[in-house]
Amino acid sequence: MITNNCNLKCIYCYRKDNTGKKEMRFKTAKNAIDYILKKDDKLKIQFTGGEPLLNFKLIERIVDYCKDQYPDKNITYAVQTNGTLLDKEIIEKIKELDIKVGVSLDTIDPKDTILRPYRNGRPSTLDTLKGMYLLRENKVPFGVTTVVTNKNLPHLQDLVYYLISIGVRSISFDLLKPKKREHFSLMPEEEEFRKVLEKMKDLPIYIKNLRKRPENKYCYLNSGDLLFVSEIGNIYPCPTLEGYFYGGNINSGKDIKLFKVKCNYCFARSYLIRRIANYLS
Repeated sequence: MITNNCNLKCIYCYRKDNTGKKEMRFKTAKNAIDYILKKDDKLKIQFTGGEPLLNFKLIERIVDYCKDQYPDKNITYAVQTNGTLLDKEIIEKIKELDIKVGVSLDTIDPKDTILRPYRNGRPSTLDTLKGMYLLRENKVPFGVTTVVTNKNLPHLQDLVYYLISIGVRSISFDLLKPKKREHFSLMPEEEEFRKVLEKMKDLPIYIKNLRKRPENKYCYLNSGDLLFVSEIGNIYPCPTLEGYFYGGNINSGKDIKLFKVKCNYCFARSYLIRRIANYLS
């Protein structure tokens, strides 16, 4: 998480405190990279936020550092962005640095001021779509991630049809993970979601949720191969579990025990649902 800063105010924001403007220091990023590459020759770095493009200079510096210091390691890069800040200059840099792109998009409603508005309340949808068109024009492939709530569940098919029409090849649906009490009122009906998925299974787009997963291999958390580092260096099992299962600070110099759990479902979502349910009962 290279910055806490974000230009949007999503209704379901997972951050407990998304009001600050804290940016990760290069030293923190360097410590995280060095730590992993002492243990493994293969590393995927995913830049998240906040909105990671607000700290794009750090992204450039990290990639340059890895190429300079670890030329023999297998390192790949990805960025998850809301797409509103994409322009030709940034896209050219993304191509140059060979960074894979994921765009967060929950609706194609140009007037949406509920799901993913700017901090001042203005709709952001059209700016995200503009960023997607720029990626396509510049021949940068990208996938889409959609957080599913009861607000957009009825319109998921329309969203997917639109993505297919503009040439998007993959989408991943992320069922809302409740980190606050008010998130419970946004929870989608899972049976309805499964019905929607079933209707879309033959569409010409890769839907990650339809992929068959091996038993006890839901995500990298199952094998202890996931390390989430916050903008101040705190370590947690995954981005959604920031604030829970604290694993130390990457700047401490101490050895870190990576979190590992056996399950064939999203452990983070299950844990948070139980936690909020217990709190409300």
